[in-house]
Amino acid sequence: MKFTVEKSVLMNKLTPAMGTVSNKNTISSLEGVLFETMPGARVRISTYDMNKGVRATFDCVSVEREGSFIVNAQRLYQTIRVLPQDELTIEVDDKFNCTVTSGKSTFSMFAFSGGEFPNLPDLMTERGFRVNASTLRKMISKVQHSVAEQDNRPMLCGAYFDVSDGKMEVVSCDSFTLSKCTQKLDYETLGSEILEKYSFIIPGHALPEIMRILPDDEEEMVDFYLSRKHAILRMTDMIFFTRTIDSDYIQYNNLLPRDNHIQLVVERERLLSALERANIIAEEKIQGSGRSYVKLTVDGRFITITSESVNGRVYDEVDCIHEGDSIEIGFNCRYLINSIKVAEGENIVITMKGPTQSITIEPEEEDENFSYFYMILPVRMNG
Repeated sequence: MKFTVEKSVLMNKLTPAMGTVSNKNTISSLEGVLFETMPGARVRISTYDMNKGVRATFDCVSVEREGSFIVNAQRLYQTIRVLPQDELTIEVDDKFNCTVTSGKSTFSMFAFSGGEFPNLPDLMTERGFRVNASTLRKMISKVQHSVAEQDNRPMLCGAYFDVSDGKMEVVSCDSFTLSKCTQKLDYETLGSEILEKYSFIIPGHALPEIMRILPDDEEEMVDFYLSRKHAILRMTDMIFFTRTIDSDYIQYNNLLPRDNHIQLVVERERLLSALERANIIAEEKIQGSGRSYVKLTVDGRFITITSESVNGRVYDEVDCIHEGDSIEIGFNCRYLINSIKVAEGENIVITMKGPTQSITIEPEEEDENFSYFYMILPVRMNG
């Protein structure tokens, strides 16, 4: 196999594919990228870690010899990245010696037969919809911080998508925080199986990869297909696929507090900057004693933010519009920061009930097309 390609063209496809290369597997082919020549002087690459994968096609300057081979993805990526910004030629001989040449620079590495690459799941299905790429990117960014990394309830290790009634709702929950984002949209049904509702759970480890491969163009559309076990995103010259989590999601609407009688309206950026300062103290971990919490004291028209550790103390005040009782309540500071950072609007509305009940964060100004909702559990304070 031998082909010549522009470095920028190959890197444009190889870079997003690197997120689906296995680095914890004893099977060499899973640590590699599969190259296959295609008709019309094109080459297709595939990566697959047995849970998620990428398949992408690119145009070559020329294809002199057809074939397929596997080469270690990390080694190849590091090699191509340091080559001159020029055309490069990749050649694999009959003994599976792979040579990468660019100008006067030449690198050699071992390759494997393309036949050793694991079989990919069936990427053809008749159930799907078309959605704006920037909308999908935005909604994932609003909730991915609340996806559990480890939990004995597997559905919490992913983000739940519900597409129905002219809207998309995405939800995540890690037992300490809950995030919900809703967007009205006009989606087009794809395939022969027309459904009124699509619901599925994308694993948390796949969400950053989806964000990475989604195009920046606000006009770009993505074809989102669902098979029995996989979600498949089809874009121009690229396919991303991931296993879905086969489980029913929690009844999250039953968890939402409905009688929080303390309400604060606060400037989002001002509160966020105060919390980030407090987090310098709150995240100090001293001799296994664990991280400190941040305490919010609401009295009158101020939120007082304090945190203490054996090494120091922080105090800050933030103006607010306050309705209801005074309250002292403690939080893991990082949970507050993560939710407020991805919220939108100049001001946010925070509701509370008591020092042991969840608080909620919502936008001050309602938008009929887009909304977000965050719920955060407090921590028990000392004394």
